[in-house]
Amino acid sequence: MGNPLAAGSSLTIVSAMITPAILILAAGSLVNTTLVRLGRAVDRSRWLIERGDEYHASGNRNAMRVTEERLERQLKRAEYSRLALSGYYVAIALFLVSSLAIAINQLVGDPFPMIGPAIVILGGIVLLMSTAAVVFEVNISAGTLREEARQFRQRELDP
Repeated sequence: MGNPLAAGSSLTIVSAMITPAILILAAGSLVNTTLVRLGRAVDRSRWLIERGDEYHASGNRNAMRVTEERLERQLKRAEYSRLALSGYYVAIALFLVSSLAIAINQLVGDPFPMIGPAIVILGGIVLLMSTAAVVFEVNISAGTLREEARQFRQRELDP
């Protein structure tokens, strides 16, 4: 007599799917922030390339050396941002799959009760690792700013 799609059952399924949905929103916010950081690293790299061309044309080898060092740091920043973005996208995909797995598992009578939570946990691990990449990127960014200030004070770009 019990309909598997009764109101109580439907509510249980939807309730179980909420946690992955919230994690998807959180990961999406992290994607947005990381895309902004990547854009800044790209813009800064392009600006450094332009300055490097100018220093090369004027023969300022010292400024070229400093610019190449700065450019290398920006490339590292961009790589960490790219790694973080890739991880965030994987985490979002895992959260989507977990939400579907929870719903399907509930619809077929709950034969694998841990499959959805296990996928959510895996997504959380990927999310954590991706956030660690952003922490590395932020530290490179802060270190670059300190180094540029030091170079300015010591006039390292002077010919």
